Amino acid sequence: MGNQQANVAAYNTWDLNAYSQMTGLSPAQIQQLEIAFNQRTAATGGRMTINEFKTVYASIAGLTWNFNADAERIFLMFDRDGNGVLTFNEFLMAYLMLQRGANPVQRWEYMVNYYPVSRPGYLSAVEAEMLYNNMQQFYGFPAQQNYYTTAWSQLGGATSGYVPAQQFVQALVPMIPQNYIW
Repeated sequence: MGNQQANVAAYNTWDLNAYSQMTGLSPAQIQQLEIAFNQRTAATGGRMTINEFKTVYASIAGLTWNFNADAERIFLMFDRDGNGVLTFNEFLMAYLMLQRGANPVQRWEYMVNYYPVSRPGYLSAVEAEMLYNNMQQFYGFPAQQNYYTTAWSQLGGATSGYVPAQQFVQALVPMIPQNYIW
């Protein structure tokens, strides 16, 4: 009865500019992604299923991963509310994280903006460790706690309880072997 896609509101100029600043994608690129997402998900009311995600995931050039295992793991990682489908915001995050050649620091900073943090622009110890653990799981780099603890202590996190998110990312990313972060 009617177009189910009508439930999916298009982003306004402010939203597009905010996403553009966070992601490094142009507003036109975000609109193109939104249109493609809406076309793929019209039958499901603007929600992407795992099978639709696998189709999109497989179409991204240069993939060298184990397709089924990685697609499902990544889908579940970005399904923030655990409802078994991706909204456009969740899809946009997954899309950005899968792009090769993106600046790793910008990618991690975007991930910080995606997280619900208690103090905007800052990370608590729990938030910083959650970011580190999720990124370790996503990239599959060796789980060495000293990456996290070194970056955290360099910024004085143990004494203040919070560290600037951008500085934490900038301290952490160079410690991780670059062959794991494309």
